[in-house]
Amino acid sequence: MKLGIFIMGCALALLACILAGCDDRLEVRQAYDFSLSSWYLQEGIAPDDTVEIRLTLNREGDYREARYRIGYIQLEGDGEVFGTDGTRLVNRELTDLSDIAGLDTTDIRRQVFTLFYRNTGKDNPGIRFVAVDNFFVERTLDIPFSIKDKTNTATVTGTVK
Repeated sequence: MKLGIFIMGCALALLACILAGCDDRLEVRQAYDFSLSSWYLQEGIAPDDTVEIRLTLNREGDYREARYRIGYIQLEGDGEVFGTDGTRLVNRELTDLSDIAGLDTTDIRRQVFTLFYRNTGKDNPGIRFVAVDNFFVERTLDIPFSIKDKTNTATVTGTVK
């Protein structure tokens, strides 16, 4: 008899724990981590030369309402960044990623796009790309270049701080 009461008490306690853990609300995860990466980049760039920069926004998950913006900061040197359609990005301003020409969205978790950097100065240029989602999570990617002398093809090296 004691054993029966004990078993019934354990079963009721287990049932209470199971039912208390249930929730009718559906939890939708909205914020997924992401990163910004680039393919191989040449190290040297001559004054007035343009370099193609292929970037990838890697997302850990797919939330339909996620929106991303991209921008750049000129850390050193002088230059400009523009898209495949020639649209210039403004230094220290964000642009909707969906507005970037040629954005490849076939894989929603891996969005690939191309930007170009034109070196307009004589110093070693360095740029930082910034990606921000609609939850204000920010990821950066620094890209340093070395000035390449067109006349003797030697590379003048420097570091981005």
